[in-house]
Amino acid sequence: MGAGKTKIGRALARLLGWSFVDLDEEIELSAKMPIRDIFRLQGEPQFREIETETLRRKLAGRSAPTVIALGGGTFIQSDNAALLRASGARVVFLDTPIEEMRQRCQVAPQASAENLRPLAADPDAFRALYMERLPQYRNADLAVNTAGRTAEENAREIAVRMQLAQQ
Repeated sequence: MGAGKTKIGRALARLLGWSFVDLDEEIELSAKMPIRDIFRLQGEPQFREIETETLRRKLAGRSAPTVIALGGGTFIQSDNAALLRASGARVVFLDTPIEEMRQRCQVAPQASAENLRPLAADPDAFRALYMERLPQYRNADLAVNTAGRTAEENAREIAVRMQLAQQ
């Protein structure tokens, strides 16, 4: 949450002239409800099934090079990591300071049904979730420190380091 996956993903797709997919948006479209409602009504296991199926469909349906912004929990699921690797996708970890991520989330002071990112309302829970996921994030093909940089600057670094653009 708040690492800049969508903004940087869009900037990278623009830079490269590629297609862009936001996996969370695709999940909401296919489920016809916000992700927070899927979690609330169906639970996380059902959400993860929908997430994996949506990722599988998007990977299989690509007809052109595509940047896919994954949800924060997507890559830590072993089935999803395997799908990404099998498809030849290159995964980038946006290494962003926790406080910067929380600021970007601009959350209400407390968790509520209206809060799009209720986990970010509790600094301790937010930090714990991030620390739990960090070892899996570090398995990405590339890590980019995003601190204090624009989406365009981060996109340029990703493109250069992946040898998709010249410096």
